[in-house]
Amino acid sequence: MSELHFIHALDETTSFLSVFQEHFQSNFFLIEPNKDSVDNSIKYIQEIPEHSTVVFLGHGHSTGLYTPEVNGFEKYTFIDKLNGNELFVNKKVILLSCRSNEFISKINSANQIIGFGNILSSPEELRVEADLETGHYRNISKDDISYFNSSYCSAIINAIYNYKSGSYNFRQIPHLVEFYINQKINETLLRKDIKNRVEIARLLFEFRNEMLFLKNSQEH
Repeated sequence: MSELHFIHALDETTSFLSVFQEHFQSNFFLIEPNKDSVDNSIKYIQEIPEHSTVVFLGHGHSTGLYTPEVNGFEKYTFIDKLNGNELFVNKKVILLSCRSNEFISKINSANQIIGFGNILSSPEELRVEADLETGHYRNISKDDISYFNSSYCSAIINAIYNYKSGSYNFRQIPHLVEFYINQKINETLLRKDIKNRVEIARLLFEFRNEMLFLKNSQEH
């Protein structure tokens, strides 16, 4: 198993991802919403040795990865196709961010890379989906979203633990995530005390199905 490094673009909307630091305290870089911190995060990634594993936690889009934001510091794309291909050379990469399954198709320098779909991790993202894409508002509460976020984070953390132990290789991580997500779907559907269990299970189903693994054709 290669060395693990975590980069968390931390703001109010991504604070739930801090659970990863509770489990993986070493090599954990927090990006704060200011230019110095963003610039230092780029330097940090540049110095990560080749063949290491990099896990990004934060917001993203099909065009790249976002900085955190607060009032007075608006988020922007700090890793795009151009510098992403420089930063991720010969590394194994997990991008836990929205539409990273589209972005990773633009990154051909990484040995292996995992991306995800449109992760609806906040009420605002639910509204955006309805207003700009589907025209349909999901019947999901803030508590339901918290349950969803906790569920997929737990699945990925468990998968990384298995990978870190040396029992599984990187390309098996998606299978492990799928296994743990399936467990959570079944568990959720059996929870009669959860009113929106079917809607939550649907979110988990979509999360699982939109996960994408790509391998560099020159990597062996």
